[in-house]
Amino acid sequence: MPGPITFWFDFGSPYAWLASAQVEAVAARCGRPLAWRAILLGVVFRTTGMAPLPQQPLRGDYARRDVARLARRLGLPFATAAVPDGTSLALARVFHALDRESPPLAARFARQALEAAFGDGEDLSTLEAARGFAARLGPDAAAAAERATAPEARAALRAATEEAIRLGVFGAPFFLVDGEPFWGQDRLPLLEAWLREGPW
Repeated sequence: MPGPITFWFDFGSPYAWLASAQVEAVAARCGRPLAWRAILLGVVFRTTGMAPLPQQPLRGDYARRDVARLARRLGLPFATAAVPDGTSLALARVFHALDRESPPLAARFARQALEAAFGDGEDLSTLEAARGFAARLGPDAAAAAERATAPEARAALRAATEEAIRLGVFGAPFFLVDGEPFWGQDRLPLLEAWLREGPW
């Protein structure tokens, strides 16, 4: 069976949100499974020396315009390119709590939470809000979300972030397939061509 497309993302990344609206269709067209992997970019940035987009002069201003433009192009609702502090950690903890029990449910949670945060402007920056959002997906998600602060879920998030760094992931969204890295939502067409046409 062909290996998966691994989708590394941070819930605070607007470009990860844009990728989340496209990557499932790419995986389906290429006949590949898709593995969602939530990480904390803030930890990654301690290695790379980078800063979050909103904190970068010039580039942060450009990104706000660019994300709005790309959302229009993709037909997505758009509310903000910068979510409140705490969003990444709260949603990632809930994601990993869900992922330990049901990866498809965790993927559904990630996709919908990213759209709620960036597309609708919903504040999901607290664990209470993140758990409440998960509860909208049904009782199984609500029950799993209650374990977001359990040692196992916290360890899973830490392990995912450490694994990302070991594999050379330095930003989000980041994709790995058959050992080949692709950074950025704008690389999805290239990733698809790589898989459909064969490596070059």
